[in-house]
Amino acid sequence: MRAIGAPIHHLVTDYYWIQTIQAVGKAKTPAEHRDIFDYANMVTDLDPKFRQVYVFAGVSIAYPLGGRWLNGEESTRLLEKGLEHFPDYVYLRIMLAYNLSTFHRQYERAAKIVEEASRMPDAPPYLAGLATRLHAQAGNFDAGLDFARSLAESAEEPETRELFERRVKEIELERELSHVDAAVQRYQQRVGSLPPGVDALVRAGDLPHMPEDPLGGDIELDATGRSYSTAQEKRLTDFARANMEASP
Repeated sequence: MRAIGAPIHHLVTDYYWIQTIQAVGKAKTPAEHRDIFDYANMVTDLDPKFRQVYVFAGVSIAYPLGGRWLNGEESTRLLEKGLEHFPDYVYLRIMLAYNLSTFHRQYERAAKIVEEASRMPDAPPYLAGLATRLHAQAGNFDAGLDFARSLAESAEEPETRELFERRVKEIELERELSHVDAAVQRYQQRVGSLPPGVDALVRAGDLPHMPEDPLGGDIELDATGRSYSTAQEKRLTDFARANMEASP
């Protein structure tokens, strides 16, 4: 491709960029989301300095299915490729760190990337604290919330911002559910049976008040005493566990 003349080179690059945009728009299956990587990879081979491609396609390649993420490797490869050409692009670093912690559980590497980004002149002030918490509290709810908020606040595309604003609420919900689960354990150890409902935990003093669902649903207990939200098909920790089990 490098051997062709400049006008044709730009034409071919634009062609594959259009194909990338169309692939993102029509992608509905894991394979179609995987195709986004192939097109974006071709565009950035032709023009490695086409910065928009890394972000636009990088966030669109991964696909959630059955409680796990598919195409995470491809998404990360594209973001890593972008970082080679744009090492000072803070948002690209944040996206890559998110992938590393969410898809690959490489928390220390994610923390290092965020820490380096926090020292850059245009870095948001919250990155330094986030890097510290990632180093010390990998998987902690506070770290996850900070991470998701940073992505929402730094997002350049409305769709990306909405995605991570939703993730903030999901993490806040999971924190509430973890408090309810702990209260169920205390109740069961003391009484010898499962509570009939969340309100029983409040009456017994195991919960200070009825928990609120940030997603607008109701928090209830299943037959095993585990809490869940009526606004979610699956808890965030279930999603993470399935993703972990599916990883090599």
